[in-house]
Amino acid sequence: MKFLRNAWYAAGWSEEIGRELFQRKMLNEAVLLYRTEDGRAIAMSDYCPHRFAPLHLGKLIGDTVECPYHGLQFDCSGQCVDNPHGDGVIPKAAQVRTYPVEERYGLVWVWMGDPANADATKIADYSCLTDTSKFKAVHGYIKLNANYQLVMDNLTDLSHASFVHETTLEPRETAKHKFHVSEENGVIFTRQWCANNPITPLFKAVLGMDGPVDHWLEMRFVPPANTMTYYGITRPGATREEGWDTHNPNIITPETETTTHYFWGTARTFDLENEQLTEMFRAGASHAFENEDRPMLESQQALIGSTDLMTLKPVLLVNDAGSVRVRRMLQRMIDEEDTQPKVIPVTPVSAT
Repeated sequence: MKFLRNAWYAAGWSEEIGRELFQRKMLNEAVLLYRTEDGRAIAMSDYCPHRFAPLHLGKLIGDTVECPYHGLQFDCSGQCVDNPHGDGVIPKAAQVRTYPVEERYGLVWVWMGDPANADATKIADYSCLTDTSKFKAVHGYIKLNANYQLVMDNLTDLSHASFVHETTLEPRETAKHKFHVSEENGVIFTRQWCANNPITPLFKAVLGMDGPVDHWLEMRFVPPANTMTYYGITRPGATREEGWDTHNPNIITPETETTTHYFWGTARTFDLENEQLTEMFRAGASHAFENEDRPMLESQQALIGSTDLMTLKPVLLVNDAGSVRVRRMLQRMIDEEDTQPKVIPVTPVSAT
C-alpha cells in the first residue's frame, strides 16, 4: 500500500512522549521518539545503521541515544557521535534518519516525507483540545486492527452512527436526513441538519432532556487522515449558539496496511466546570470507539483481508458521498506525489 508521505501525522499525545525511549510504527516505519533534557520532542528512525538493532531498547544518555547492541551513540540530528570500538573512528555512513517534528494541540506531529517540504501551517486545527477558555476536552488512544482507510470511511460516513451507535449516539431517524458534501480550499465537509429530530441518546443522558430537538452532525476532513466531527443540538427553532455544541477530533495515523493508530478527543462548549459531566463524556466516547466501532472495523478488515475495498465494487448509497470524495482526494494526492522525484533520505548501512 502507498501512503501519502508529504504530510503531518500524529505520533502520540504529548504526555506519551518523555525521557523514556518510545517507539511507534507509522506508515510501516519504526519511529523512535523521546524528549531532550529541555523538553523538545525528537523523532528518528528506530534502526541502528550498523546491524539494524532497535534503538528504543537502548539508553538515553543526556540527549544522546545509545544502541543496545554495540554501543554506538547518536545525537538529536541522527549523527553518530561515539564509537566505543577500536580506535573510535566513526564511519561516515553511521547516521540515522531524523524527521521534522511539531508539537501542537497536545499532540506530537511527525512529517514522514521530504523534510524540505515540511510546512507547519498544514497541521489541521485542533485548538478545541487546548483552548480551555472555550472548551472542556478529554482525549484517548486506541490501536485498531483495520486499514486506516476503512477507519476514514467510518468517520466520514455520518449515517453509520444511526446503526453502529444507535443506543449511544444517534437515533435511526437521523439517517433519513439529507447530507451535503462540499470541498472548500482542499478541505472536505459533510454536513447534516436534522430539524425536529428525536434527541440523541448522548444528549438525553448528559443533559437529562427529552423530546424533539434540532440536531447538527458535520464532518471536516483535512488530508491525509485528520477529521473533526461537529455534533450538537438546540431546541427546535433556536439558533446553534443557543444550543449544546461539541467538537470531536478523530486523528488517524496508519501503522501498517492493516493496523491504525486512532487518537480521539471530545470537547464541549457548555458547563465547563462540571467534572462529573467530563467523565461521562470520556466514558461515553471510549465506550463508543472500543465497543461499537472497533468490532465493526476489525471484523470488516478480517473479512476483506488484503483486498482494497473499492476493487470489490461496493454498492454505493447516498450517504457514501463524503467517504468516496475523501478516498478520491487522497488517492489523487498519493498519485501526484508518486510522480515527484524521490528525495526522502533512507537509513544507510555503515561502511568502514
